[in-house]
Amino acid sequence: MTMPGVRTSRVFLGGAALLLAACGGEGDGVSAAHWDAYGIAESQEDSEFTPIILNSPLGVGPNRVEVALTDGGARSPAGPVTGQLYRLADDPDEDSEARVLHAELSLSPRSIATSGASASVGSSPTVYIANVEFDAPGWWGLSLSVDLDGEHTEGVLVRFWVREHTSEPAVGDPAPRSTQLTLRDVDDVTEIDSTVLPNPSFHDLTIAEALDSGKPVVVAFVTPAFCQTRFCGPVMESVIIPTSEQYGDRIHVVHVEPFNLASAREGRLEPVAAVQEWGLLQEPFVFIVAQDGTIAAKFEGIMEAEEVSAVLDALLSE
Repeated sequence: MTMPGVRTSRVFLGGAALLLAACGGEGDGVSAAHWDAYGIAESQEDSEFTPIILNSPLGVGPNRVEVALTDGGARSPAGPVTGQLYRLADDPDEDSEARVLHAELSLSPRSIATSGASASVGSSPTVYIANVEFDAPGWWGLSLSVDLDGEHTEGVLVRFWVREHTSEPAVGDPAPRSTQLTLRDVDDVTEIDSTVLPNPSFHDLTIAEALDSGKPVVVAFVTPAFCQTRFCGPVMESVIIPTSEQYGDRIHVVHVEPFNLASAREGRLEPVAAVQEWGLLQEPFVFIVAQDGTIAAKFEGIMEAEEVSAVLDALLSE
């Protein structure tokens, strides 16, 4: 039974870097069967909201999950979105009661109005962020509760697969010791930096050299001129440059263009070796590496300088 003033949503999710499928039911009372393939096919026509998980495939351990959420038009919720994280049966067609509540979540909004988002998710969508730890691979699901224009909608469901390990380094993994091109290898910084006003200091050291410094390292795989992701924010201007200015010589910032710029300027996008060494499937990607050379945090897609500074403050206080 649906409470007065509460809508339930049935949605279909397709595309994005991470698969997946979404469907809905009656709020917190959704049964395991509502997550199966039959329910997804049945629910496409009466969609209320469309959630799109923007991450590269997720993995066991800590993850920063990023969800775009609109109602199919230009509107998107303005405040936090709440929800529940479920561990689902590995067989998505299983009809038994096969979901386990793992955590209650509050997803924080991040605006992507200036990031060149696709019209398919609204002209000014909002991204919602949740820091989640998965303790096993397999099928997981989010059941979201959304408030928009005085209406409360429950049961906006997203099902997704969690791998044993992400393709890129996980939090706690050692950072790959890449030896990308630096200022020593080129005649001009514009050969390795597509920023309008490049900062040469971001290219003084290889990643391997920065890791040997004993300082926290910000490794930024960002291409201001050749960004290919639909939700690519101005990461260099809004995150990397302010972070460098805030922390000065207490940290190292290493900027790596994901594509060979000579080829990119001729219309061919060829990933550089460091992209393959770090296992990146899309950009932008920013990693914070602790003084011991392990990954302390990673940020993909839409991010804010405050998220990065919170990690660096913790590392520098140790």
